[in-house]
Amino acid sequence: MVKRILFHLLLWSLYLLIEFVVNLPHYHDSRELFVMNLFFLPVIALPFYFISYLLVPRLLWKGKKRAFWMACIVVLLVVLVLRIQWSQWYWWFESGEMLHLPASKTTKNLFRDYAVIALGVCLKIIWDWDKKDRLATRLHLEKRDAELQFLQAQIHPHFLFNTLNNLYGLALKNSPQTPESILKLSGLLDFILYECNAAYIPVQKEIDLIAHYIELERLRFGKQLALNFEHEIGQDEAMIAPLLLLPFVENAFKHGASRTSGQKVYVSISLTVRSNLLAFQVENSKGKKPESENGNRGIGLRNVEKRLELLYPGRHKLQKTEAEGKYSIALELQLS
Repeated sequence: MVKRILFHLLLWSLYLLIEFVVNLPHYHDSRELFVMNLFFLPVIALPFYFISYLLVPRLLWKGKKRAFWMACIVVLLVVLVLRIQWSQWYWWFESGEMLHLPASKTTKNLFRDYAVIALGVCLKIIWDWDKKDRLATRLHLEKRDAELQFLQAQIHPHFLFNTLNNLYGLALKNSPQTPESILKLSGLLDFILYECNAAYIPVQKEIDLIAHYIELERLRFGKQLALNFEHEIGQDEAMIAPLLLLPFVENAFKHGASRTSGQKVYVSISLTVRSNLLAFQVENSKGKKPESENGNRGIGLRNVEKRLELLYPGRHKLQKTEAEGKYSIALELQLS
């Protein structure tokens, strides 16, 4: 509060100084000029504060624009009357006589006063608007960060749940691959917990994570799986949000390859980065969808689609294609 008062005092002092310097060549008595400027200051200051701190918040910011402009017209008419009366009072205090200024002189002073009041009100409106805009931006960012943290928190248990289901299937078959699968899962979780906590990670780390996950799935499918994983990064400094691509690969195995039981299945993955443009494509064979899952999409894809909207608004293109026996997802992502 004290800082605000001092700030306003400084601005009005600056205004008085400018008025004094500009009009000094036209006056022989500098003291008279200073007293006159100080005497007429309320004619400008009071309407400014009335409009800026009463009409703007109570009318303009509440959407009552017509009432705001009508009130401003009334204020300007009051300033007109007040300016004329104030001039008479000034000359009466100075000389003891009432002096009637010419209409041209009164009009000139009025236009100047109106201009100063309008400028002050405009600056106050701009200040308030900027403050509201910064607050709205901060609230939006906080909301976005909260959503991202929630989505990020969903990834780990979702991934763990699906992977444990795979291990459970191997254990039921008494598969000799079960111990190795548990070991690889441990390595994956270690990677996720300690390498993927940053807001952005090198694309190469995401590739390593996908490669680790693929090895885990190879143990489950064995020779039944035909898999191709191609990747090319044209720039080592390319960064991406962590765990953004893995859900697409996981989806290919969970909702694609795992439904082609007893048949030869394939998963094809392609990733390239050139000129900050990431192109990622996952294609997999598609078996018959269980009736219990008809019309139901996994949380993993919903999660990653929402994260794309929050992290890369207007900078990504996701296309899903479903055909007889095949399902593919293509993602184009502008990294920066």
